[in-house]
Amino acid sequence: MSKLGNPIVTGVIGNTVSNNALLIGGTLAAVYAWHKIPKYLKRKRAERYARANIGNPVVTAAAIIHESFARIGFKDGLFSYLLPEFDIFTDEAALMNIASQIDDIKQVAQAYAILFDRDLFTDTLNGLSTDELSSFYNAIRAPSYNTNPQIDSGYYLIGDYLYCAKKSGIQVPQVELQSDGSWITTEKLYGNYKHKDFIGEVIATDIYTPENKRYYLVQWCAIWGLWCYQGVVWSDQVINYKI
Repeated sequence: MSKLGNPIVTGVIGNTVSNNALLIGGTLAAVYAWHKIPKYLKRKRAERYARANIGNPVVTAAAIIHESFARIGFKDGLFSYLLPEFDIFTDEAALMNIASQIDDIKQVAQAYAILFDRDLFTDTLNGLSTDELSSFYNAIRAPSYNTNPQIDSGYYLIGDYLYCAKKSGIQVPQVELQSDGSWITTEKLYGNYKHKDFIGEVIATDIYTPENKRYYLVQWCAIWGLWCYQGVVWSDQVINYKI
């Protein structure tokens, strides 16, 4: 008669193997999600940003600059070690033409980063010769900073990330959307922010007529957009890049 194995030992071994497989599978899934989800969120933000600001001169300039470079290779990832990215052609005429129409290079660089996940200065540095680089930045007709964020030509765009510019910090009230499409300030608190803190993403902007002062509606979402909160800030309280 053949001997039968101990069913208790067999069951324990089977459960151990099954648990190990689940652990390995769960770990691989977590690593995959950790790698893919940030890229997905960046891509969705770029799509929202492009739709919300279509036709804006800043976004148009960023797109023209990006399309002025023809590249091959890989910018990042494993394949970038095998075939690093490099420029094969640059449309200098298009670059110089758009440079003369740029009012704020920092705004364009911000749009460039959101839309294409690239650094504008690095791309122009790599794609242009020293003389061409100098000519490009000399052709820009305005200063490289926003001298007055109150005026219509210098406001931050929908989709920009805003940070606290006040060294003393700010308190941001929460707002709610009404059925008629208007927003009202509530007694709830959106948040307290210290200097340099991230506040939220711009979802709308306008001028408060009685004081001729620009404000921004900002939004912060938790757990990949499942719960979102909205607040309102004044233009002199915020800046659209990390200080």
